[in-house]
Amino acid sequence: MRAMRFFCLLAALSAVGCVTPRSMTLGMMAAPIGRGTEVGVFSGVGFASQTSPVVTAMTNDGEVRSQSQNRAFGLPTFEANIQKGFNDRFALNVHASPAGLQPGLKWTVNRSRVAHFAILPAVAFGFGSIGSSQLVQLPNGAQSEVNPASTTSFTFLGGLKLLVSHRSGFYAGAGYDLMFNRSNSGTQPNVNADRTETVTQTIAHQIMGAVGFSIALGQVSLRPEVAFAVYPGISQTVSSRVGATSTGDQNLVGGFGWAILPGFSIAVATPPEKQTDEDESEDAAKNGGEDEAADEEEKPRGPPRKRTGDEDDDRKRRKKRAADDDDSED
Repeated sequence: MRAMRFFCLLAALSAVGCVTPRSMTLGMMAAPIGRGTEVGVFSGVGFASQTSPVVTAMTNDGEVRSQSQNRAFGLPTFEANIQKGFNDRFALNVHASPAGLQPGLKWTVNRSRVAHFAILPAVAFGFGSIGSSQLVQLPNGAQSEVNPASTTSFTFLGGLKLLVSHRSGFYAGAGYDLMFNRSNSGTQPNVNADRTETVTQTIAHQIMGAVGFSIALGQVSLRPEVAFAVYPGISQTVSSRVGATSTGDQNLVGGFGWAILPGFSIAVATPPEKQTDEDESEDAAKNGGEDEAADEEEKPRGPPRKRTGDEDDDRKRRKKRAADDDDSED
């Protein structure tokens, strides 16, 4: 029971912004999948730490500065990744993480049999809600609810990932995300008290990276990997209200955090669909005939053609005629 409460609390912390929701570069390779589909699930150990922005308060003794620190540990931690390939260049990529669903378009820049490089712009949207209260039974048997509290949260994330993979199985990724989280918390001690509401808007900059190795076993790939992220700048705007009275806004800066996830991904891919003759002609047209031109350049040229006897006689007659014309002009 205590373990279940712990995991619920960990999920709630990530959902409502106590620990900034993360989205890692997990299970993502630059190599194209053709006209196929790949589904991967990551499982591992999650460590995260976040120090909130500095809160300044004035007292009789002077200025007091304080920061709160939140830590999270999860076992197991899950993320998922789905790719749907359109061709050898582009694929729809959808990543699922505590930040929400993150759709993006993967563009494999180069065509090579050795290594690939890809660019993946993506955005994410997420929503979370938690609530709690106490039920008190009076001596007369009546039951009442006290201290109701609720928190809702909305997260938006947008950024760019750079991916590289080698035919040996090694792959790596790096990227940047701008994260925005808005949470609304409300409490009310009893039905006769005014409700207190606090709106917290958090902006964080996430720099992430990951390295791994893919072991192909037919259509299944096993990928041990480790991902990490740092948050060098976290800022918040906090607005509070008691009943109809606003207590003002606070603009806070100076927060930071980090997260690391070692583990492995299991990916299952479908065989790529074969291209029809029309598709191949369209791809050739898009490539501008580069492949055909390269083939023409690579064709070896044979030795020069030898002149026949008749061609030599004609050549001699043309020279003699030209010489006679010059003599006549003189």
